[in-house]
Amino acid sequence: MTATLYGIPNCDTVKKARAWMAAQGIAYTFHDYKKAGVTADQLRQWCGVAGWETVLNQAGTSMRPRPLR
Repeated sequence: MTATLYGIPNCDTVKKARAWMAAQGIAYTFHDYKKAGVTADQLRQWCGVAGWETVLNQAGTSMRPRPLR
């Protein structure tokens, strides 16, 4: 069985995870969810297991307040 790693390629955490998996010899496929998307069912499953607070990266740049213009 091959694991699937979901993420975006330029994320530092994803880069660390990919490097760790490679160093451990773990076979995986990478799913770039910004390009390939994720189904609503998959999101529901993740939120059911980990909670939406964990699934939603609140520390990412997308969540930072934008200055008023």
